[in-house]
Amino acid sequence: MNPLLADLSLARRVERAEIEFCAVGGARAARLDRLEIGGGAALCSAPGSPLNKVLGLGLHGPVSDADLDRLAAFYAARNEPAQVELCPLAAPDLPARLVARGFVPQGFENELGRGLAGPVREGLPTGVAVARAADDEEWLSVVAAGFAAAEAHVTGSAGPEAPMDPAALREVMASFVHPDIVRYVARVDGEPAGGGAAWERDGVLGIFGTATLPAFRRRGVQRAINLAALADASPAAELAIATTAPGSTSQRTFERMGFRVLYTRAIFVRPPDAA
Repeated sequence: MNPLLADLSLARRVERAEIEFCAVGGARAARLDRLEIGGGAALCSAPGSPLNKVLGLGLHGPVSDADLDRLAAFYAARNEPAQVELCPLAAPDLPARLVARGFVPQGFENELGRGLAGPVREGLPTGVAVARAADDEEWLSVVAAGFAAAEAHVTGSAGPEAPMDPAALREVMASFVHPDIVRYVARVDGEPAGGGAAWERDGVLGIFGTATLPAFRRRGVQRAINLAALADASPAAELAIATTAPGSTSQRTFERMGFRVLYTRAIFVRPPDAA
């Protein structure tokens, strides 16, 4: 496996792949509005969708004040928060300029990657079977229930995160029931135990939405889903990527499988009514 160099060229490729993935998911909604801006793209689909975001901003040179004005206006016109997920290799003046325009830093996320060379030879964890989802409703139920049972806070200092609403999660995950997205269900002793999905474009395989039901955690379910996605990658795939919360169980699982943190995005959010 060739080591990945987390340089500007790789960041541009990863961010563009993430943009196109979000566009695929967002397109399942009633509409998908898109604005190419500052070397990246702003996307907006269903109200409140987590796919409403800006990626790749500032990776192709300076971003003008007019660009930032258009960005704010794009989301304000749709009464949606403007969420910029900023790569650390972007134009270095952007964080201060975003804050000056009413954006508030709200967290971080890690982008992980692994080069793909040759077949995946790792074996599945004992007792776990993974197959492509044959039933959309089963897949939605499994992943929504898995995400609803939130993991304990990764810092260990703030207690457990608040549980998420399964109905709202089903609506979010329904965005991924799309012909271009491969969905997986993992079973333990024949019982649904977890689910996940994968998407491929321009030689980049994205693995996302992996969730395990609480009763089956610590049995290698997520690892099994990840292995299935890697094994299904086309011969053209050169790079696998995944986004995780920093320090999460998911991050550790990916790292044990040869992924490494390429960079950490900072998340900036501006409410639609910000002055």
